Formats: sequence, structure tokens, C-alpha cells
Amino acid sequence: MYKRLAKVMDIFLNQLIIRFMRYHYFRIDRFVDRVSKEYDFTGKKILDVGSEKSPYKSYFPKSSYFTQDIVSRADGSVDYVGDFNLGIQDISSESFDYILCTQVLEHMYDPKNVFIEFSRILKKDGLVFLTTHMVFDEHMEPHDYFRFTKYGLKSLGERTGFSLEHIEPQGGVFHVLNYVLSFLPIKLLIKRYSLFYYLYLVVFSLPLLLFSIVCYYLDYLDKAKTLTINYECIYKKN
Repeated sequence: MYKRLAKVMDIFLNQLIIRFMRYHYFRIDRFVDRVSKEYDFTGKKILDVGSEKSPYKSYFPKSSYFTQDIVSRADGSVDYVGDFNLGIQDISSESFDYILCTQVLEHMYDPKNVFIEFSRILKKDGLVFLTTHMVFDEHMEPHDYFRFTKYGLKSLGERTGFSLEHIEPQGGVFHVLNYVLSFLPIKLLIKRYSLFYYLYLVVFSLPLLLFSIVCYYLDYLDKAKTLTINYECIYKKN
């Protein structure tokens, strides 16, 4: 009984944390879920760029799902190993219907060439589903190169043969405030997995969760959302 209750509580708390304290991750999942339902993927080829462990593969069960990363994995789960900054010749031109690229573009040192390569491997009218940061701390150093505004993302597509069909900020200023106050103190002031790290979590987890919930609802007041953690985009190859 206690194990079952603990499992239920664990699921409940994890959902709270993802929904409120890590809202930007929740929004990425929701974006991928939405496009998986709005577009026909039956028998279509989709390439997950920078796939790592392919967390979104389950959203596209009827597609021919391929993965790309800059390094191979021991389990052989990466179909194409290569660098989109330089081009991946193993991928044939006009061979894919869709590209999925989540939280990867900021780690590409030549985003224009990456988009040129996207255009090359996509069929006519093919789509790119993309998310990327506008506000976030440096991570995966030293391979963290850019943060993007909506104007930069629109220009990037226009200069490489794409039209920007959809762009939406994933939250506004209150989600940014929540991110900064909730996570940066841990990153900047406390060594991860030290005694102080765990004390910080014990003392502040509940107040931070409550603060995150307040920010979640206050964010509806921010209509412009010109300051956001992420943008979600859909590009169409011209």
C-alpha cells in the first residue's frame, strides 16, 4: 500500500514540477504532441536532429523515424552521424518530409548553413518543427553559440528558402522570472549534489513550487511575450 501511495505521489509531484517549475520543457513536449496530431505522418520520413535518446519518437508511431547526432551511440540508435554545420552527405537530397529540431539550433555555430542543409534534404513543401532559446544560461559549454529573437528566426528562414508558417513564444516574462529565481541560484551559488545543494532543495522546494504556480498564472497578464525562454517555429520549404 505504501509503495503504491509513494508511486502515486512521485508521479503527482513530477507532473507538478514539469508543469510549473520546468514549464519550458512542458511546452516543448506540448508543441511536439500538437504537431504530431495536426499533420499526417503516416508512412512519412521524419528526421530528429540532435536526437540524443530520441525522447519524441513515441509521438510518431506511424512514421519512418530517423535520428541524427554528432556522435554515435553504443546501442546503434543514431541513424546518421555527422555535423549539420558542415553538411551530412550521407543524407540524400529531398529525402525527408519532416525535420524535428528541438533545443539544438543554439548549439550550431553556423545556423545559416544548417538551414541550407535542411532545405537540401527536405522534399518540396517539407516542414521543419523547431524550438530554440531566447533566454537561457550557458550550457553544454563550449558548444553554446546563439540566442534567437523572433525576427532572427524569421530572417534565418527567409534567407535559406523557407517561409515561417508559425512562431510562438513559449511563455512570457513571468516564466523567465520563475526560471531565473528558481534555478540560477543552484547553478551559480551551490555546487551540485553537495550537502548545501540538498539542503537548498529541502528548504526551498515547496516555496519555489508555489512561486512557480503563481508565475504560471501571472504570465497570462503578459500579452506581448517579447521576453521568453523558448520560441516554437514551423518552417515550410518554398
